[in-house]
Amino acid sequence: MKVSLFENENHKVFKFSGFGDSDEVETNQFLIVDGSEALLYEPGGSRINSYLFSEIASIIPPQKIKYIVLSHQDPDVSASLNFWVVSTNATIFVSELWARFIPHFLPKAIVEDRLVKVKDGGMRLKLGNSEVVLVPAHFLHSEGNFQIYDPVSSILLSGDFGASIGADYEVVSNFEEHLKFMEPFHKRYMPSSFAIKSWVNMVRKLDLEQIVPQHGARFVGKDNVNKFLDWAFNLKPLLEENPDWYKLP
Repeated sequence: MKVSLFENENHKVFKFSGFGDSDEVETNQFLIVDGSEALLYEPGGSRINSYLFSEIASIIPPQKIKYIVLSHQDPDVSASLNFWVVSTNATIFVSELWARFIPHFLPKAIVEDRLVKVKDGGMRLKLGNSEVVLVPAHFLHSEGNFQIYDPVSSILLSGDFGASIGADYEVVSNFEEHLKFMEPFHKRYMPSSFAIKSWVNMVRKLDLEQIVPQHGARFVGKDNVNKFLDWAFNLKPLLEENPDWYKLP
């Protein structure tokens, strides 16, 4: 399924989902287009290649994809890399912590020429006449992790942070009801309240109209965005609630 998150005359943001089998982790993939250039964020697992390629081709020739950005190293976001480096000439961006994992997906010669190792502070990428920001989100949940902020659309593509499991709707309309789909995942997979609070303080400085995670429903409008940020700031991970986990059995 293709969903338009934002469109004006020159700039477009799309979300793709619903390609996986029922036994897979459901993921979202994203395309940002500015003029004749595109960025693919979270290309996904290898089973969805042909479906995603077809959807992207209905928007822009896939060969126009200039960048492929991975939030982190997990296979649900990166296992399709071999397909995309053959199908496009895109440059791949991933945290420098995970750069040595990429050769497990790709021939070494390709990696040497087309892989950019993103340092912890993130970076900015020129896309057409616009610019997107690779936002640090370390330990949410990966120790080397980057989200994408698009200033034109005021959208933050937030990777695993904000993810929900089991919600059957596109947009969060009742935040309190949505918590049952979101909170268990975050309490288990996000290990550090310090990291979460630091992230919230950073992204509050951005002009945000949407937060769109890699799994599940998105937060639309400043009211819902702020509800999510307030909730996240006060989240206490299970690791901090269960220090006795670190005892020998």
